Amino acid sequence: MEARAVESADIASRQGNILGIVSNRIVEPADRDIAWCIQLYQSHPAACLQHLRTHYPDSRVVLLVDGDHGNLARYAELADEFRAELEGGEHLMAFSTSHLYVERLLRQALRGNERFFFRIDPDTRIWRRFHWLPDLACAFGTLETVSEALKDRIRHPPNIQGGCIGLTREVVERVLESGVLSHQRCVVEARAGWVRCADCEHVAGRGSMLDDYVLSWAVDAAGFPVVQHPEIGSYWRRAVPNDALKFAVTHPHKEMEAQGRSRDASRDAAVAE
Repeated sequence: MEARAVESADIASRQGNILGIVSNRIVEPADRDIAWCIQLYQSHPAACLQHLRTHYPDSRVVLLVDGDHGNLARYAELADEFRAELEGGEHLMAFSTSHLYVERLLRQALRGNERFFFRIDPDTRIWRRFHWLPDLACAFGTLETVSEALKDRIRHPPNIQGGCIGLTREVVERVLESGVLSHQRCVVEARAGWVRCADCEHVAGRGSMLDDYVLSWAVDAAGFPVVQHPEIGSYWRRAVPNDALKFAVTHPHKEMEAQGRSRDASRDAAVAE
């Protein structure tokens, strides 16, 4: 699976859709320039937050809860510990509400003044600071032109793998203004839009959704490019080696969720005593 994902990124690169050739860059962006959002449902993000705060101690961080009301108290403790904003909401990660799920995510970006907004998973690892981010209106990350699960060709646009998706503020604003995140476009006409490979068909057929596919499609539909960033290595099942710190961000790291689960269990046991 990993080899297929790397091949997909290489295909995108050969097509010229590679962010590394962009000359306009924000070098060493400051903490105040970046906001991060971690979407939560039965999640254990403590290790993710620890790595994030090690390298971006003063960035705005949002913990966005998708209907997981039973764990709100635990998430609130994590928000206090890691100086994050906690946003609880109804469960929207479903095919019928796919547009609302992504809209809610993007609206978190506009609550601050940052130039860049990252959507990451609880098992995403921040290894170091970014050397640069694009001075270009776009969405960026690790591109996929072949799906990792069913190895199906992804129709245009390429998908940005969901472990780490970066967006510039202008893109967030214009996607929300454009009206592409509507029930008509994302549900009724989904198979002419974000449902663009066999993996999407399978997930949509079960009544669920893939928010990275929705988001990548919405950015393209609003008229902006989705491009590869060489400092992000995000895949579905296996993380790429990063001993030389080539990547600022990698995904997935299931051991981090396990660490967080163990940490939470130890705290619960201590409270019970």
